[in-house]
Amino acid sequence: MKQATFSQSSLEKTANLENSKAKITLISTFNVLLCVLFFALPISEAVKQIALYALIVLGFYIIWRQKLSFKLDMVGIFLIAYAGFFALSALINAQMKYMLDPIRSVALFLVIYGLGAKNIRLNFVLYCLFGGYLIAFIMASYKVFFAGAQLFELKSIGYVNTSAIYSLFILSIFLCAFWWRLVSRWLCIAAILLSFSGVVLSASRTCIYLLPLLFLLFGFFAINSSKNESKFSWEHLFIMLGVIIALALVAFLLTLLPHERIAYKISLGSGFLSTRLYIFGSAFYTWLEHPFFGIGGAEFLNVDNSIWYPNSPEPHAPHAHNTILHLLSTTGIFTALCYIIFCLFALVKFFKARKSALGLCALLILVLGNIAGLVELQFHSENLLLTMFIFALACSYFKGQKV
Repeated sequence: MKQATFSQSSLEKTANLENSKAKITLISTFNVLLCVLFFALPISEAVKQIALYALIVLGFYIIWRQKLSFKLDMVGIFLIAYAGFFALSALINAQMKYMLDPIRSVALFLVIYGLGAKNIRLNFVLYCLFGGYLIAFIMASYKVFFAGAQLFELKSIGYVNTSAIYSLFILSIFLCAFWWRLVSRWLCIAAILLSFSGVVLSASRTCIYLLPLLFLLFGFFAINSSKNESKFSWEHLFIMLGVIIALALVAFLLTLLPHERIAYKISLGSGFLSTRLYIFGSAFYTWLEHPFFGIGGAEFLNVDNSIWYPNSPEPHAPHAHNTILHLLSTTGIFTALCYIIFCLFALVKFFKARKSALGLCALLILVLGNIAGLVELQFHSENLLLTMFIFALACSYFKGQKV
Protein backbone atom coordinates (compact mmCIF):
# COMPACT_ATOMS: atom_id res chain seq x y z
CA MET A 1 0.00 0.00 0.00
CA LYS A 2 2.81 2.37 0.92
CA GLN A 3 4.63 1.55 -2.29
CA ALA A 4 1.50 2.28 -4.35
CA THR A 5 0.99 5.59 -2.57
CA PHE A 6 4.62 6.50 -3.14
CA SER A 7 4.37 5.67 -6.86
CA GLN A 8 1.20 7.75 -7.21
CA SER A 9 2.87 10.70 -5.48
CA SER A 10 5.88 10.41 -7.80
CA LEU A 11 3.64 10.41 -10.85
CA GLU A 12 1.85 13.53 -9.62
CA LYS A 13 5.17 15.30 -9.01
CA THR A 14 6.39 14.31 -12.48
CA ALA A 15 3.17 15.54 -14.08
CA ASN A 16 3.35 18.84 -12.19
CA LEU A 17 6.98 19.26 -13.22
CA GLU A 18 6.12 18.64 -16.86
CA ASN A 19 3.21 21.08 -16.70
CA SER A 20 5.47 23.69 -15.12
CA LYS A 21 8.10 23.24 -17.86
CA ALA A 22 5.42 23.48 -20.56
CA LYS A 23 4.06 26.66 -18.98
CA ILE A 24 7.54 28.23 -18.84
CA THR A 25 8.12 27.31 -22.50
CA LEU A 26 4.81 28.83 -23.59
CA ILE A 27 5.36 32.01 -21.58
CA SER A 28 8.91 32.32 -22.94
CA THR A 29 7.65 31.93 -26.51
CA PHE A 30 4.97 34.53 -25.83
CA ASN A 31 7.57 37.01 -24.55
CA VAL A 32 9.77 36.40 -27.60
CA LEU A 33 6.83 37.20 -29.89
CA LEU A 34 6.04 40.27 -27.80
CA CYS A 35 9.62 41.51 -28.20
CA VAL A 36 9.51 40.87 -31.95
CA LEU A 37 6.20 42.76 -32.21
CA PHE A 38 7.42 45.91 -30.50
CA PHE A 39 10.78 45.83 -32.25
CA ALA A 40 9.04 45.57 -35.63
CA LEU A 41 6.21 47.99 -34.85
CA PRO A 42 7.83 51.15 -36.33
CA ILE A 43 9.94 49.47 -39.02
CA SER A 44 8.25 46.44 -40.62
CA GLU A 45 4.57 46.00 -41.40
CA ALA A 46 4.95 42.34 -42.43
CA VAL A 47 6.86 41.22 -39.33
CA LYS A 48 4.45 43.18 -37.14
CA GLN A 49 1.41 41.42 -38.60
CA ILE A 50 2.91 37.93 -38.30
CA ALA A 51 4.08 38.49 -34.71
CA LEU A 52 0.81 40.12 -33.65
CA TYR A 53 -1.53 37.36 -34.81
CA ALA A 54 0.76 34.61 -33.52
CA LEU A 55 0.96 36.45 -30.20
CA ILE A 56 -2.81 36.76 -29.84
CA VAL A 57 -3.46 33.10 -30.69
CA LEU A 58 -0.72 31.89 -28.33
CA GLY A 59 -1.87 34.23 -25.57
CA PHE A 60 -5.46 32.97 -25.62
CA TYR A 61 -4.16 29.39 -25.74
CA ILE A 62 -2.05 29.97 -22.61
CA ILE A 63 -5.00 31.56 -20.81
CA TRP A 64 -7.21 28.57 -21.75
CA ARG A 65 -4.62 25.92 -20.92
CA GLN A 66 -3.61 27.44 -17.59
CA LYS A 67 -7.27 28.12 -16.74
CA LEU A 68 -6.47 31.76 -16.01
CA SER A 69 -9.57 33.75 -15.13
CA PHE A 70 -9.91 37.51 -14.97
CA LYS A 71 -12.79 39.79 -14.27
CA LEU A 72 -13.39 42.63 -16.70
CA ASP A 73 -14.29 46.00 -15.20
CA MET A 74 -16.00 48.91 -16.94
CA VAL A 75 -12.79 49.82 -18.78
CA GLY A 76 -12.60 46.40 -20.41
CA ILE A 77 -16.34 46.15 -21.04
CA PHE A 78 -16.60 49.46 -22.89
CA LEU A 79 -13.38 48.76 -24.76
CA ILE A 80 -14.90 45.53 -26.09
CA ALA A 81 -18.16 47.37 -26.84
CA TYR A 82 -16.15 49.99 -28.78
CA ALA A 83 -14.51 47.31 -30.92
CA GLY A 84 -17.85 45.53 -31.39
CA PHE A 85 -19.73 48.59 -32.65
CA PHE A 86 -16.73 49.56 -34.78
CA ALA A 87 -16.81 46.13 -36.43
CA LEU A 88 -20.60 46.27 -36.86
CA SER A 89 -20.31 49.63 -38.60
CA ALA A 90 -17.63 48.24 -40.92
CA LEU A 91 -19.89 45.31 -41.82
CA ILE A 92 -22.91 47.53 -42.47
CA ASN A 93 -20.82 49.83 -44.68
CA ALA A 94 -19.21 46.83 -46.47
CA GLN A 95 -15.71 47.84 -45.37
CA MET A 96 -14.64 44.73 -43.51
CA LYS A 97 -10.92 45.47 -43.58
CA TYR A 98 -11.43 48.46 -41.26
CA MET A 99 -12.75 46.21 -38.49
CA LEU A 100 -9.40 44.45 -38.02
CA ASP A 101 -7.57 47.35 -36.35
CA PRO A 102 -9.75 47.74 -33.24
CA ILE A 103 -10.46 44.00 -32.91
CA ARG A 104 -6.82 42.93 -32.91
CA SER A 105 -5.86 45.79 -30.57
CA VAL A 106 -8.58 44.84 -28.07
CA ALA A 107 -7.52 41.19 -28.41
CA LEU A 108 -3.97 42.23 -27.48
CA PHE A 109 -5.35 44.10 -24.45
CA LEU A 110 -7.27 41.01 -23.29
CA VAL A 111 -4.27 38.72 -23.72
CA ILE A 112 -1.86 40.98 -21.82
CA TYR A 113 -4.43 41.69 -19.11
CA GLY A 114 -5.29 37.98 -18.81
CA LEU A 115 -1.66 36.89 -18.43
CA GLY A 116 -0.83 39.79 -16.11
CA ALA A 117 2.35 41.79 -15.60
CA LYS A 118 4.00 38.93 -13.69
CA ASN A 119 4.28 36.89 -16.92
CA ILE A 120 5.63 39.75 -19.07
CA ARG A 121 9.40 40.29 -19.32
CA LEU A 122 8.97 44.03 -19.39
CA ASN A 123 12.69 44.84 -19.39
CA PHE A 124 13.24 42.85 -22.59
CA VAL A 125 10.17 44.42 -24.20
CA LEU A 126 11.49 47.90 -23.40
CA TYR A 127 14.87 47.07 -24.90
CA CYS A 128 13.18 45.91 -28.11
CA LEU A 129 10.86 48.92 -28.12
CA PHE A 130 13.90 51.18 -27.97
CA GLY A 131 15.78 49.18 -30.62
CA GLY A 132 12.93 49.37 -33.11
CA TYR A 133 12.43 53.08 -32.50
CA LEU A 134 16.17 53.73 -32.90
CA ILE A 135 16.24 52.06 -36.31
CA ALA A 136 13.07 53.87 -37.45
CA PHE A 137 14.48 57.19 -36.20
CA ILE A 138 17.75 56.71 -38.11
CA MET A 139 15.88 55.81 -41.31
CA ALA A 140 13.55 58.81 -41.01
CA SER A 141 16.42 61.20 -40.24
CA TYR A 142 18.39 59.95 -43.23
CA LYS A 143 15.45 60.59 -45.54
CA VAL A 144 14.97 64.13 -44.22
CA PHE A 145 18.60 65.30 -44.09
CA PHE A 146 20.22 63.30 -46.89
CA ALA A 147 17.48 62.08 -49.26
CA GLY A 148 15.53 65.32 -49.60
CA ALA A 149 12.30 64.22 -47.91
CA GLN A 150 10.16 67.02 -46.50
CA LEU A 151 8.50 64.98 -43.75
CA PHE A 152 9.89 63.07 -40.77
CA GLU A 153 8.00 59.78 -40.90
CA LEU A 154 8.83 56.58 -39.03
CA LYS A 155 8.79 53.84 -41.66
CA SER A 156 5.86 51.65 -40.57
CA ILE A 157 4.03 54.22 -38.43
CA GLY A 158 2.96 56.38 -41.33
CA TYR A 159 2.04 60.03 -41.61
CA VAL A 160 4.14 62.64 -39.84
CA ASN A 161 1.62 63.48 -37.11
CA THR A 162 1.04 59.80 -36.35
CA SER A 163 4.81 59.36 -36.09
CA ALA A 164 5.01 62.35 -33.76
CA ILE A 165 2.31 60.91 -31.47
CA TYR A 166 4.15 57.56 -31.43
CA SER A 167 7.34 59.43 -30.44
CA LEU A 168 5.42 61.23 -27.68
CA PHE A 169 4.19 57.89 -26.30
CA ILE A 170 7.74 56.45 -26.40
CA LEU A 171 8.93 59.53 -24.50
CA SER A 172 6.24 59.00 -21.84
CA ILE A 173 7.11 55.31 -21.45
CA PHE A 174 10.81 55.88 -20.93
CA LEU A 175 10.31 58.81 -18.58
CA CYS A 176 8.42 56.42 -16.30
CA ALA A 177 10.89 53.60 -16.92
CA PHE A 178 13.71 55.92 -15.85
CA TRP A 179 12.04 57.14 -12.66
CA TRP A 180 10.98 53.66 -11.49
CA ARG A 181 14.24 52.02 -12.67
CA LEU A 182 12.56 49.45 -14.92
CA VAL A 183 15.66 49.25 -17.13
CA SER A 184 19.08 50.91 -17.32
CA ARG A 185 18.79 54.64 -16.66
CA TRP A 186 21.28 55.36 -19.47
CA LEU A 187 19.11 53.47 -21.93
CA CYS A 188 16.14 55.51 -20.72
CA ILE A 189 18.05 58.78 -21.14
CA ALA A 190 19.02 57.77 -24.70
CA ALA A 191 15.38 56.88 -25.47
CA ILE A 192 14.13 60.15 -23.96
CA LEU A 193 16.56 62.23 -26.02
CA LEU A 194 15.78 60.24 -29.17
CA SER A 195 11.99 60.39 -28.87
CA PHE A 196 12.09 64.08 -27.91
CA SER A 197 14.15 64.73 -31.05
CA GLY A 198 11.59 62.76 -33.07
CA VAL A 199 8.78 65.02 -31.86
CA VAL A 200 10.75 68.18 -32.67
CA LEU A 201 11.94 66.90 -36.06
CA SER A 202 8.39 66.02 -37.06
CA ALA A 203 7.42 69.67 -36.50
CA SER A 204 4.00 68.45 -35.35
CA ARG A 205 2.68 71.48 -33.49
CA THR A 206 0.20 69.30 -31.66
CA CYS A 207 2.92 67.20 -30.05
CA ILE A 208 5.45 70.00 -29.60
CA TYR A 209 2.87 72.02 -27.65
CA LEU A 210 2.21 68.96 -25.48
CA LEU A 211 5.86 68.56 -24.43
CA PRO A 212 5.70 71.15 -21.57
CA LEU A 213 2.48 69.56 -20.30
CA LEU A 214 4.08 66.11 -20.40
CA PHE A 215 7.03 67.17 -18.25
CA LEU A 216 4.79 69.14 -15.89
CA LEU A 217 2.41 66.22 -15.31
CA PHE A 218 5.18 63.67 -15.06
CA GLY A 219 7.23 65.76 -12.63
CA PHE A 220 4.27 66.46 -10.36
CA PHE A 221 2.99 62.89 -10.15
CA ALA A 222 6.39 61.17 -10.09
CA ILE A 223 7.90 63.29 -7.31
CA ASN A 224 4.65 63.26 -5.34
CA SER A 225 4.33 59.47 -5.62
CA SER A 226 7.98 58.94 -4.66
CA LYS A 227 7.63 61.11 -1.56
CA ASN A 228 4.53 59.24 -0.46
CA GLU A 229 6.31 55.91 -0.78
CA SER A 230 9.57 57.13 0.78
CA LYS A 231 11.46 56.42 -2.44
CA PHE A 232 12.33 59.96 -3.41
CA SER A 233 15.81 60.13 -4.93
CA TRP A 234 17.70 63.41 -5.24
CA GLU A 235 20.01 61.65 -7.69
CA HIS A 236 17.06 60.93 -9.96
CA LEU A 237 15.84 64.51 -9.67
CA PHE A 238 19.21 66.02 -10.63
CA ILE A 239 19.61 63.61 -13.53
CA MET A 240 16.13 64.55 -14.77
CA LEU A 241 16.99 68.24 -14.56
CA GLY A 242 20.12 67.51 -16.61
CA VAL A 243 18.06 65.63 -19.16
CA ILE A 244 15.57 68.51 -19.45
CA ILE A 245 18.43 70.96 -20.03
CA ALA A 246 19.83 68.61 -22.69
CA LEU A 247 16.39 68.41 -24.31
CA ALA A 248 16.20 72.19 -24.47
CA LEU A 249 19.60 72.22 -26.17
CA VAL A 250 18.52 69.48 -28.61
CA ALA A 251 15.38 71.43 -29.51
CA PHE A 252 17.45 74.57 -30.11
CA LEU A 253 19.98 72.76 -32.32
CA LEU A 254 17.36 70.92 -34.34
CA THR A 255 15.49 74.11 -35.16
CA LEU A 256 18.73 75.54 -36.57
CA LEU A 257 19.03 72.69 -39.04
CA PRO A 258 17.83 73.27 -42.63
CA HIS A 259 14.50 71.52 -42.18
CA GLU A 260 11.90 73.75 -43.83
CA ARG A 261 8.91 72.02 -42.28
CA ILE A 262 10.06 72.82 -38.73
CA ALA A 263 10.40 76.55 -39.31
CA TYR A 264 7.27 76.78 -41.46
CA LYS A 265 4.93 74.75 -39.29
CA ILE A 266 5.97 76.31 -36.00
CA SER A 267 5.61 79.77 -37.54
CA LEU A 268 1.95 78.98 -38.27
CA GLY A 269 1.21 78.59 -34.56
CA SER A 270 -2.47 77.86 -34.05
CA GLY A 271 -3.31 78.97 -37.59
CA PHE A 272 -3.85 75.35 -38.65
CA LEU A 273 -7.24 75.50 -36.91
CA SER A 274 -8.54 77.86 -39.59
CA THR A 275 -8.59 74.99 -42.11
CA ARG A 276 -9.42 72.16 -39.71
CA LEU A 277 -12.53 73.88 -38.41
CA TYR A 278 -14.06 73.36 -41.86
CA ILE A 279 -13.16 69.65 -41.69
CA PHE A 280 -14.64 69.39 -38.18
CA GLY A 281 -17.87 70.96 -39.36
CA SER A 282 -18.10 68.70 -42.40
CA ALA A 283 -17.54 65.63 -40.23
CA PHE A 284 -20.31 66.75 -37.88
CA TYR A 285 -22.79 67.35 -40.70
CA THR A 286 -21.85 64.01 -42.24
CA TRP A 287 -22.65 62.31 -38.94
CA LEU A 288 -26.06 64.02 -38.81
CA GLU A 289 -26.85 62.43 -42.16
CA HIS A 290 -25.66 58.96 -41.00
CA PRO A 291 -26.15 59.04 -37.20
CA PHE A 292 -26.08 55.38 -36.19
CA PHE A 293 -23.32 53.62 -38.13
CA GLY A 294 -21.60 56.39 -40.09
CA ILE A 295 -20.32 56.25 -43.64
CA GLY A 296 -17.32 53.95 -43.15
CA GLY A 297 -13.65 54.94 -42.93
CA ALA A 298 -12.95 54.62 -46.65
CA GLU A 299 -15.66 57.12 -47.56
CA PHE A 300 -14.43 60.08 -45.55
CA LEU A 301 -12.01 61.09 -48.29
CA ASN A 302 -15.03 61.56 -50.55
CA VAL A 303 -16.71 64.03 -48.17
CA ASP A 304 -16.78 67.40 -49.91
CA ASN A 305 -16.24 70.26 -47.44
CA SER A 306 -17.21 72.83 -50.05
CA ILE A 307 -20.86 71.71 -49.81
CA TRP A 308 -21.09 73.35 -46.39
CA TYR A 309 -18.05 75.67 -46.62
CA PRO A 310 -17.53 77.04 -50.16
CA ASN A 311 -14.38 78.92 -49.08
CA SER A 312 -12.67 75.85 -47.61
CA PRO A 313 -9.04 75.66 -48.88
CA GLU A 314 -9.12 71.84 -48.46
CA PRO A 315 -12.35 70.43 -49.96
CA HIS A 316 -11.27 66.85 -49.10
CA ALA A 317 -9.34 65.33 -46.20
CA PRO A 318 -8.29 61.72 -45.46
CA HIS A 319 -9.86 61.87 -41.98
CA ALA A 320 -11.64 64.28 -39.66
CA HIS A 321 -8.48 65.34 -37.75
CA ASN A 322 -10.43 64.75 -34.54
CA THR A 323 -10.82 61.32 -32.97
CA ILE A 324 -14.40 61.68 -31.72
CA LEU A 325 -15.70 63.47 -34.82
CA HIS A 326 -14.03 60.87 -37.02
CA LEU A 327 -15.66 58.05 -35.04
CA LEU A 328 -19.03 59.81 -35.26
CA SER A 329 -18.89 60.40 -39.00
CA THR A 330 -17.38 57.04 -40.01
CA THR A 331 -18.74 54.58 -37.39
CA GLY A 332 -21.70 56.35 -35.77
CA ILE A 333 -22.92 57.38 -32.34
CA PHE A 334 -22.62 53.99 -30.58
CA THR A 335 -18.90 53.57 -31.29
CA ALA A 336 -18.14 57.17 -30.31
CA LEU A 337 -20.09 56.91 -27.04
CA CYS A 338 -18.33 53.66 -26.10
CA TYR A 339 -14.97 55.34 -26.74
CA ILE A 340 -15.86 58.38 -24.59
CA ILE A 341 -17.14 56.25 -21.69
CA PHE A 342 -14.09 53.98 -21.94
CA CYS A 343 -11.79 57.01 -21.66
CA LEU A 344 -13.66 58.36 -18.62
CA PHE A 345 -13.47 55.06 -16.72
CA ALA A 346 -9.81 54.63 -17.75
CA LEU A 347 -8.99 58.15 -16.52
CA VAL A 348 -10.36 57.36 -13.05
CA LYS A 349 -8.66 53.96 -12.94
CA PHE A 350 -5.23 55.12 -14.07
CA PHE A 351 -5.33 58.10 -11.73
CA LYS A 352 -5.75 55.66 -8.85
CA ALA A 353 -2.79 53.63 -10.19
CA ARG A 354 -0.53 56.64 -10.73
CA LYS A 355 1.89 55.53 -7.99
CA SER A 356 2.99 52.61 -10.17
CA ALA A 357 5.33 53.06 -13.12
CA LEU A 358 2.95 51.95 -15.85
CA GLY A 359 -0.07 53.36 -14.03
CA LEU A 360 1.41 56.83 -14.43
CA CYS A 361 2.55 56.00 -17.96
CA ALA A 362 -0.99 54.94 -18.92
CA LEU A 363 -2.37 58.13 -17.37
CA LEU A 364 0.06 60.28 -19.37
CA ILE A 365 -0.71 58.47 -22.63
CA LEU A 366 -4.46 58.70 -22.01
CA VAL A 367 -4.39 62.44 -21.25
CA LEU A 368 -1.86 63.46 -23.91
CA GLY A 369 -3.38 61.15 -26.51
CA ASN A 370 -6.86 62.59 -26.11
CA ILE A 371 -5.56 66.16 -26.19
CA ALA A 372 -3.73 65.32 -29.42
CA GLY A 373 -6.96 63.63 -30.54
CA LEU A 374 -8.67 67.03 -30.62
CA VAL A 375 -6.81 67.82 -33.85
CA GLU A 376 -5.43 64.43 -34.96
CA LEU A 377 -6.26 60.72 -34.91
CA GLN A 378 -4.38 58.90 -32.16
CA PHE A 379 -6.53 55.84 -31.37
CA HIS A 380 -5.65 53.60 -34.30
CA SER A 381 -3.01 51.39 -35.89
CA GLU A 382 0.44 51.13 -34.25
CA ASN A 383 -0.34 53.84 -31.70
CA LEU A 384 -3.40 51.87 -30.63
CA LEU A 385 -1.41 48.65 -30.21
CA LEU A 386 1.18 50.40 -28.04
CA THR A 387 -1.58 52.11 -26.06
CA MET A 388 -3.44 48.85 -25.42
CA PHE A 389 -0.24 47.18 -24.20
CA ILE A 390 0.45 49.94 -21.67
CA PHE A 391 -3.21 50.12 -20.59
CA ALA A 392 -3.36 46.34 -20.00
CA LEU A 393 -0.20 46.38 -17.89
CA ALA A 394 -1.48 49.38 -15.91
CA CYS A 395 -4.67 47.45 -15.15
CA SER A 396 -2.48 44.76 -13.57
CA TYR A 397 -1.97 47.22 -10.70
CA PHE A 398 -5.48 46.36 -9.54
CA LYS A 399 -4.70 42.63 -9.67
CA GLY A 400 -2.02 43.09 -7.02
CA GLN A 401 0.82 43.22 -9.54
CA LYS A 402 2.71 46.48 -9.10
CA VAL A 403 4.59 47.57 -12.18
